[in-house]
Amino acid sequence: MNEKILPGILASAPVSAVVIGAKSLDDSLKFYSGTLGLEVSESRTWQGPDFERYWHLPAGSKARVAFLGQGADPVGRIQLMEFDAPNRKLVRPAEIRRATGLFNLNIYAADMAKDYEKLKSQGFNFWSQPAHNNFGPVVGETLEAAFDGPDGVVINLIQLLSDSPKTVIGRIIQFITEYGRTPTGFTSVVTTAHGVLDMEKALAFYYGPLHMTVFIESVLKGPETNRALCLPPHCETRSVLVQGAHEYGKVALATPMNYEVPNLVPDAVAPNIGYLAQSFQVANLAETAQACAAVGAEVYTAPMTIDLPGRGKRKAMIVRNPGSGALQELFE
Repeated sequence: MNEKILPGILASAPVSAVVIGAKSLDDSLKFYSGTLGLEVSESRTWQGPDFERYWHLPAGSKARVAFLGQGADPVGRIQLMEFDAPNRKLVRPAEIRRATGLFNLNIYAADMAKDYEKLKSQGFNFWSQPAHNNFGPVVGETLEAAFDGPDGVVINLIQLLSDSPKTVIGRIIQFITEYGRTPTGFTSVVTTAHGVLDMEKALAFYYGPLHMTVFIESVLKGPETNRALCLPPHCETRSVLVQGAHEYGKVALATPMNYEVPNLVPDAVAPNIGYLAQSFQVANLAETAQACAAVGAEVYTAPMTIDLPGRGKRKAMIVRNPGSGALQELFE
């Protein structure tokens, strides 16, 4: 399967895909394909010994899979998997608003007022009215609204407001204007949240094996900020946004500084329902595996050749991020 690869995209790897266990593939596709307008590039049933070994499943397991994306680049795509298994557990119950583990998907919206009303009419539970954020003259302004998406995955819609090319957001708007949106006005996954226990160990993984770089770093605090984060007023959160060689596929890392949150990681494995893994394309899997060992990333599935949905036959492995234990798929 041939893909367009941008210069440098393998050297500094953005999130190539997010892996989500779906309660109902058909229902999840109504949202990701029907509402968001993402294109399905492959649908199939995935099964066999390699599939079972890769996802640590018993013999005879299978899953219905759909692979979706937007644009020409292998970035910010979504792999939905409905596992054929009894007793599947929901990774994130709706009452959990902050947690350790893989947490949300950020999607750019074209018209927040219209999209907010449409999604509410479809029965989605928004956490609040769209909030106006002013990040200062360098970054710019946004409208944002989070809601409980399918399969317990939090979706954060963002409308970019600052059109000045002197702002970070203005430059992103220029990129989107050239790159295009889905037919319904959305984008693929531009940023995805990862709650971590140890920020330095997590960053060692993203900076080391994946060669990502810092985009924005800050401490989130204050009553107004915490209200938007669904946290008590006193909370302080260290936030580090890291980026690969693309405007999409960023990772927003967060760790509590003076409070505790639930841990989703133990349940974020197949065949459960929810956000299971982040996936990254690398130039040389053997070298990346060595780099993972050097930063203490535990091997979950050893390197193997496998036919990955939407990508074809690849060398691939899965490790646990040393800062959280969350699953990180790596493929060549």
